[in-house]
Amino acid sequence: MPSSMLLLTARVAGVGIIVLLGGCSGPPWTLRQSPDEINLRWYSDSTPSTAADSVAQLHCQSWGKTAELVSYPQDGSAELGQYRCR
Repeated sequence: MPSSMLLLTARVAGVGIIVLLGGCSGPPWTLRQSPDEINLRWYSDSTPSTAADSVAQLHCQSWGKTAELVSYPQDGSAELGQYRCR
């Protein structure tokens, strides 16, 4: 098989994997993130707030920090969590 065909096959497989993994990400959804903060959104009837707390902790730990809840507003039936990394 020519190397150009192998390269094309590898690219198609890579795109397929990314699409599959992207479909697996569920709530809470990240609205904004930086080394200093993360903002999440989820629906409390299907996702507990502890799931958002865990996502925020993991994000901040990746920067060597811990997550601190700043605010917990509601947007209709959606919950919003705004966390600061300290």
